[in-house]
Amino acid sequence: MLGMFQLGVGPIPSLVAVAVAGIFGVVAVDAGRREFRDALFSDTVAHAHLTPGDARAVVAVVAAGPVTYVLSVSFGQGPVVASALVGLLAALTIGEQAPAAYCGSFVGMVSATVFPTPAPVAAASLAAGAVYVLAKRVFGGFGGKLGTTAFIGCGVVVLPTGYTYAAGSPFAPSVAASAVVAATVGAVAAFLLSVRLSHGAVVGSATVGLVAGLLAPPALGPKLGGVVAAAAFAGSFVGMVSETRLPSVPLVGIAGVLSGFVFVGIAPYFGGSGGKLGTVAFTACLLTWAIHTVAAPNWLAG
Repeated sequence: MLGMFQLGVGPIPSLVAVAVAGIFGVVAVDAGRREFRDALFSDTVAHAHLTPGDARAVVAVVAAGPVTYVLSVSFGQGPVVASALVGLLAALTIGEQAPAAYCGSFVGMVSATVFPTPAPVAAASLAAGAVYVLAKRVFGGFGGKLGTTAFIGCGVVVLPTGYTYAAGSPFAPSVAASAVVAATVGAVAAFLLSVRLSHGAVVGSATVGLVAGLLAPPALGPKLGGVVAAAAFAGSFVGMVSETRLPSVPLVGIAGVLSGFVFVGIAPYFGGSGGKLGTVAFTACLLTWAIHTVAAPNWLAG
């Protein structure tokens, strides 16, 4: 995904983009390899099995997807506000299954140009629910994992069917700069709400998303405000990261900055897909964690 960065026009920016993507790609692949190794060869895997809680999690994912889609499309709330509302409601009502419902809400952020009716949203939510359960022992504590799960669920339905992602275009420099700032602020704010103020990851992220989704478009105009709200929401998924992964506010801030650049870099691609913002956050968290643990274990810790 990083290889899709658009850093400018001409051979030099293209070479820089490829070089940066290659370096980050090697780091990310190595980090993923270590994560799967640690998860798949741990003592707990031999005793792994499906539980009633897993079934409830799938139900939560499947229910939240179409509900969010209806709020977003039919009631005109937009994907950021709709997902944030579902996440907050889930956190206040269903407790331990709130993350699963929040994951489903990311599927429901899909654009009507991608899935024109709730039926494919429900199918994508079911696929995401299966991935949610299967991946529960892998990449725990990473911000953006839920969104990546939703992105996979949408892809499972899009790829073998006639559905297609929406067309996108690169951001103007001023819009890109605003997006990076918004993502950084969203990451730090969500982390402070989640960890430092002990409100939990779902509440922390959903609060940031709701505030950004309600305030940014009226204040900045629909176009720029929509981009800023989406970037802040993507950053808030970075802020869902566990302290065991990124133990300090500076590290979360760096991951937030990186998520802003990834958000800008992939703007032309996978338009309208549910879970795209979470995948941006997951990429940023994984890279920051990998560099922190591999290249400089004590860098900015604590």
